[in-house]
Amino acid sequence: GGAHGGQASDGTLSQDTAAPDAFAPPPVSQEEAERLRIEDERTAASAKVECGICLEIVHEKPRIGERRFGLLSGCDHPFCLGCIRDWRDGGVVREATEQTSGALEQARKCPLCRTQSHFTIPSTHWPRNAEEKDAIIGEYRARMDRIPCRNFDYGDGHCPFGSSCFYAHVYRDGTRESHEIRKTTDAEGNLKIVGGARLSDWLDTKQGRRAFR
Repeated sequence: GGAHGGQASDGTLSQDTAAPDAFAPPPVSQEEAERLRIEDERTAASAKVECGICLEIVHEKPRIGERRFGLLSGCDHPFCLGCIRDWRDGGVVREATEQTSGALEQARKCPLCRTQSHFTIPSTHWPRNAEEKDAIIGEYRARMDRIPCRNFDYGDGHCPFGSSCFYAHVYRDGTRESHEIRKTTDAEGNLKIVGGARLSDWLDTKQGRRAFR
């Protein structure tokens, strides 16, 4: 015979209610929900920010890889990463060809306010305040500090950037190089601090970025 009163012909009970969706996502924790909320707010705050050089909205650039900001350490003017790196690379080229002492210094200045910045930080978001900017810079430098410096080469090489290097100066046993301040005296007997070049200057050049990839 047929099914009667919820009982199938084979004697099993029919299922009157739908089974739970086995593919439903797990519930989101409060911490994850807060993280997603902050991420949405950061994305919204960055959505219409224009580059001060090309005047394009950074997050609307044609190529996804171009939709990054180049944060300047010295001021808060917005630029896309490509434009501000080209600006600073241009100063390095002028320095090499013209041998003018002020060319590199000029390239390190913001194109809008002329404030000098020693380095640029790539970021997919535009910081809404100083705290967010500091956090982005701190996270970037922390990531770089986990990468062993190729120049230092675990103590077998020499890094010309010394204590200003963003990369890790570690020996093969895992210990880090101690950054002692080197001192000397000039011809008049005045005390001078001996320092290397700034890694931040080198990272602003195309050659420098290729060397550390």
